[in-house]
Amino acid sequence: MKKLVLMLISLIGVIGLAACGNDGDEASSGSDVVELTLWNDWTEDRPENTTYKSMVEKFNEQNDNIKVIIEAIPHDQYETKLRTQAAGKQLPDMFRVWPGARFAPLVEGDTVLPITEIADNWEGSIPEGIMKDYAVDGEQYAIPGNISETSLIFYNKELVAQAGFDTFPETYEDLTTLIQALNDNEVTPIALGNKSIWPLQSVYISTIADRFTGSDYLPNVLNGEGTFENEQFIKSLAVIEELTALDAFNADMNTLDEAQARNNFISGKTAMHFAGSWAIGPILDSVEDVDAIGVAGFPTFAGGEGDQEKIAGVAGGGIALNSELSGDEKEAAFEFLKFFYSDEMYRQLLEANITVPVDMEMGEDVPQVFQQANKLAQGGLSPVYDATLTPELTDIINNGLQSITIGEKTPEELAAEMQESVENE
Repeated sequence: MKKLVLMLISLIGVIGLAACGNDGDEASSGSDVVELTLWNDWTEDRPENTTYKSMVEKFNEQNDNIKVIIEAIPHDQYETKLRTQAAGKQLPDMFRVWPGARFAPLVEGDTVLPITEIADNWEGSIPEGIMKDYAVDGEQYAIPGNISETSLIFYNKELVAQAGFDTFPETYEDLTTLIQALNDNEVTPIALGNKSIWPLQSVYISTIADRFTGSDYLPNVLNGEGTFENEQFIKSLAVIEELTALDAFNADMNTLDEAQARNNFISGKTAMHFAGSWAIGPILDSVEDVDAIGVAGFPTFAGGEGDQEKIAGVAGGGIALNSELSGDEKEAAFEFLKFFYSDEMYRQLLEANITVPVDMEMGEDVPQVFQQANKLAQGGLSPVYDATLTPELTDIINNGLQSITIGEKTPEELAAEMQESVENE
């Protein structure tokens, strides 16, 4: 009997030790950290980049079991790397994306995970018309961080007034008169940094072409229902040729990048800088007198068939998820998106003078430049060319516009080259 009792006691002890061991394993498992790598282009010192990185840092601080690791890549290299890695299905857990033609191939290649099951988290907050920029075939794939207007004209009120204009020109004809007057005053009219070859397309042609052709034109051409050799489209390309001939731009326009051109405007070396809403923060943060800077929409073009109030714009960059995420990694990524795209982030962006997709009140302390930029978007957004064209067509128009500025290509030749590319697809 004693032996039996001793055996039972020993057995109970073994079972107890095993249970303790299991509890320890569960505790260890529960403390495992899910690591998610996030590729982005947040390398430039911009207010929005600071906000995005601070939100990631705050998320990591508040979530012991999840760690988001940032891998920042310069913008001009980022999209090339993204496309290359997507082709080999070697994307990170999360990655920054832009809507339209730049995003569609990622979805078509089955490299992006739908986030439809958490999309109602933003219902009633972000308008459906903006959310749809990241929706494909009924599935939601990303949330916009901001609204990106690509075609705004920032101008130095004093230099424009000295050239004889109390208000900014509303017509293209008057704009050319202003350019000539500025040159007569030995002031460079427009700061242009086209080294990376996208500004003339995204900032200029996206709105200018829409004024001439209308917003249905571009998707119709891509669907085979129109042609790039359209007379109105060629007229829009000719505007770049004419502005170059008028000496509207700085002579080193093709060797400066966009940030360098913006800094020339900020320092008062030029009267105007054509850019998108991404430039509002850096300009307001750097100029000595905020009230000395004005912002306007593009001028109207006589004979244009498009809406003369629209400016080019899209939902801003979002964060997409790797289609191979599952289980704990998928749930962790969902938690991150809900935290990241919150009112807290949008409020920070708004305070940094960055347009956001949610409807938030602005106080009287918000600079007029920012408020006016928001008003301009109310006239409607036209398609941004590099958010709509295929990567191949984007390369053709980017390079072609630069060739026009140095006299190596005519508007007609560029239009024909683009149409040939469409027909050969």
